[in-house]
Amino acid sequence: MNHDPFDTGDEENKGAGDFARALQEFESSRETATPAIGSRVRGRVIQITDDTCFIDFGGRSEGAMDLRAYSEATGDRELHIGDELELYVVDDKNQLTLAPSVKADPAVALSQVTDARLSGMPISGRVTGINTGGLEVEIAGLRAFCPVSQVDAGFCPDPSIYVGRTLEFLVIEVAEKGRRLVVSRKALMRREEEGKAREVLAGMRVGTELEGTVSRLESFGAFINLGGIDGLVHVSEIRYGRTDNPADVLSLGQQVRVKVLSVKEQEGGRPKISLSIKAAQPDPWDDVAESFWVGRRVQGTVVRLAEFGAFVNLALGIDGLVHVSEVDIRPVAHPKDKLTQGQQVEAVILSIDSERKRISLSIKDVMAADGVGAEGMGAEGAGAAAGEAGAGQPKAPAVGDIVDGWVAGIKPFGLFADLPIYGHRASALVPHEETGERRGMDLSKRFRIGDQIRLEVIEVDAEGRIKASMTKLQDRSAEEAFKTYQAGTGEGLKKGPATAMEEALRRAMEDSPKKGTDS
Repeated sequence: MNHDPFDTGDEENKGAGDFARALQEFESSRETATPAIGSRVRGRVIQITDDTCFIDFGGRSEGAMDLRAYSEATGDRELHIGDELELYVVDDKNQLTLAPSVKADPAVALSQVTDARLSGMPISGRVTGINTGGLEVEIAGLRAFCPVSQVDAGFCPDPSIYVGRTLEFLVIEVAEKGRRLVVSRKALMRREEEGKAREVLAGMRVGTELEGTVSRLESFGAFINLGGIDGLVHVSEIRYGRTDNPADVLSLGQQVRVKVLSVKEQEGGRPKISLSIKAAQPDPWDDVAESFWVGRRVQGTVVRLAEFGAFVNLALGIDGLVHVSEVDIRPVAHPKDKLTQGQQVEAVILSIDSERKRISLSIKDVMAADGVGAEGMGAEGAGAAAGEAGAGQPKAPAVGDIVDGWVAGIKPFGLFADLPIYGHRASALVPHEETGERRGMDLSKRFRIGDQIRLEVIEVDAEGRIKASMTKLQDRSAEEAFKTYQAGTGEGLKKGPATAMEEALRRAMEDSPKKGTDS
């Protein structure tokens, strides 16, 4: 039977025994929680004196760090109460001593280097020279070698800049009783970056805004270093407005503010972070009403041509669309027939949809108001364009009008024709049966956008929509020619014996009253 040394058998003293047992367990837990030399610990600065900093890291209540050692390792980085640090246990005798890395003691250098290799603790070394393979490093009398591929986190173009400097390394190989000693600065830097990356990722959410540095530029976008981890800003997310080459807007090392769009896990567990610079900036469309309104004339640059129209940049991040029907007074088949990319144009705003971020523009309205492009319309067309410019009102359409028009659209059911005499926006439908072409024929084989045609107005509805005919006008011309022929003037037809065509025309005209009577 085991005897409990704290059990006095006396109920009165039982409380004292329980307390002693609890105290023993506490002391035991303190001992087992004490980290070994070489262990890496994370703690918080709780006190700073002239030469020492005290760190609370758990286990034993606190450890001490020599400020001079910290300054040498970090380049005089300032410390504040509450800062969190990752340090290494370098001594545990009178009190726990912490340091960013260990400085080897010549008397026990090999032992310390071996411990550093096993524990992963950084060790300080002075770069004494350079050879073709890398850096020569002295660690407390021991000669070590750092391959050129292990000098920096990335490519190191000039390792000689480190000669004479004391740097921190990880020991990656100890052999031949210390005669072969290989160290790596890159491994330490990568490890520190991974630690920072974990911290960044832990607090990263979609929509989070962060500060970063441009670390690499590619044709498809820019890589931004967020502190140990990179994210990609696609070229379309660099700014409001078109960007053809990220290097035109950004430079290496530039500080930028970004917004997190997505965080996804790639194969191998590495995160894929999508970022946006423009999403972290004010949207120019928020204030579009202050600069743009319907009816305003604007200057812009043609940035893209499509079959349906031309995109015109009005301001950074704000483009407007000139529909193909608004490119010129005279209809065009494709915007490229009149416009080129990079061309400066003037247009009138037709509509603004701030919610959908769309602005409709018209170059045709500017031309009509200025009387530009009226040439080639004929007298009536020029007069109509001038009328819209302020010299009078356009003519109102009426059934029986004979007008000149231009083919603006070709559909299976007919043609759309612009009629400038009624205003630069006036148009008419010419049904397929009124074109003079046989039923089922593809009108695009007979007509082209921009073709000039002569029409007769055959209908104007209550809403002002116009229907016109080519065949009606042809029939009218034939009837007038025949009447002239009957009058004996011969005007419009040549004198002499009637041709077979003229005779057929005469018979058709003579038969037409009979047909009307029969009906």
